Amino acid sequence: MDEINSKSSVPFWRLIRITVAFLGFFGMIAHFSQRVNVGIALVCMVNHSAIEQNKLNSTTTLITHTDDSCPQTNNTNHIDGPLIWTKPIQGIILGAYFWGYIITQIPAGYLASRFGPKFLFGGAMIVSSVVTAFMPIIASVHWILFCILRLLVGLAHGTIAPCVAVIGAHWAPVHERGKLMGFMNAGGPAGNAFGLLIGGLMCSWHIAGGWSLIFYSAAVFGFIWSIIWILFYTNSPRNHRFISTQEKEYILQSSQQHLSSSNKNNFHAPWRAILTSPACWALFIIHICNNWGAYTFLTSTPKYMDEVLKFNVKSNGFLSALPYIVVWLSTIISGIIADAIIRKNLLTTTNTRKLFNILGNLLPAIFMLSLAFVTCQLRYVAVALLTIGFAFRGCCVGGGYLLVANDIAPAYAGIVFGISNTLATIPGIISPYVVGALTEKDPNNWHIVFFICAAIYIIGIVVFTLLGSAELQPWARTSIEARIAFENPLSRENDQSVQINTGP
Repeated sequence: MDEINSKSSVPFWRLIRITVAFLGFFGMIAHFSQRVNVGIALVCMVNHSAIEQNKLNSTTTLITHTDDSCPQTNNTNHIDGPLIWTKPIQGIILGAYFWGYIITQIPAGYLASRFGPKFLFGGAMIVSSVVTAFMPIIASVHWILFCILRLLVGLAHGTIAPCVAVIGAHWAPVHERGKLMGFMNAGGPAGNAFGLLIGGLMCSWHIAGGWSLIFYSAAVFGFIWSIIWILFYTNSPRNHRFISTQEKEYILQSSQQHLSSSNKNNFHAPWRAILTSPACWALFIIHICNNWGAYTFLTSTPKYMDEVLKFNVKSNGFLSALPYIVVWLSTIISGIIADAIIRKNLLTTTNTRKLFNILGNLLPAIFMLSLAFVTCQLRYVAVALLTIGFAFRGCCVGGGYLLVANDIAPAYAGIVFGISNTLATIPGIISPYVVGALTEKDPNNWHIVFFICAAIYIIGIVVFTLLGSAELQPWARTSIEARIAFENPLSRENDQSVQINTGP
């Protein structure tokens, strides 16, 4: 933080960009705690005993495998809920969120870039909080209605990641991008940890059915945060009533040179250039590959802890949260280190992003492969491998691909990241079905899940290392001269003046 303080005589605690980063951090906690709550709630919502009995009573012969070599830790704490939802149904429920999430990413990127993220982010969390509050009631009616509510939450949450990219573009000076955006994005794993940890405890409570509180608490927290966000945040440092002149000038001089200042009605996104850019596609592919592993464990870690490692629900919540606690810290540290490497010219921005992407994908792949050979007799070794491997994902978030949209196209960061996150949401839809299908009859098939994750991680590394870039792209430059130099070769047939998009 010395770099931040050196640019201004304003006390650190009065810097508005720091306050914005903290607000963004807590917003991501609210977002991710609502996203992950179903994963842990299913452990205690569902009547596992009844489902197993139905299997035994089925007239269809099913070949199932039950591993009795590892009894449940403290079996009295294994909770059966009221809902008889089979594993395929649970997979559909876990995937429903992402069907909604994938739809709103690109429109949100455009809207956030043109109009700003203030009301889009705040409004999305209000909607998702209200819907989340109704989920315990609807769950007892029918699982399809519950899926519809999860889809609505996904629709609302789909607007958030592009908003965060735009917030970073306007509020994070170039040489503080890793620190500030890394800190905001660290709210994601912190929210996962919070949701899983609190959810594991609430599952064992007898107040309001226990598991219902998982949804109510996430809804209340999200709603309160939304009100604070809307009251405090402004879309540009220019308009914030509490910011000092020194800080405003520092941010504007550092970041606004690549952003738009024209009227929002004149905003036009370079869609063709984005969709044909090798740098963008390298980002899209590594984002997809990294998210396969992330989403697999976001939605399925509680099931793995329960079915394979045989942890009771209280331990399940804590141990499922542990990898996210570690990745939260590694995200913040990675952002600080990446900024220092770039500022001291030890590596170019592109090579820094490649290095952190390799660390954030190769090491998790290695630990995934190791995890495939660990049985429930070594359950704590499995937890250690899972935690250490997943911790390195923080390298991608704090210093890797999650910052590339802001590097290559700050004026269109919301749009580029919206497209990237749309494609990277596909694993969130597919992976729960894959995990459910592989583990339905034999929990030992989790090793196949790990092999798939490791292979996909490696694909992402290869593609980004060969094609990736973190340099400002020609089509993303906002000066008239730079845009004409880029666009004229593409439109030789007419010599008309080029309309320059300089954003809101």
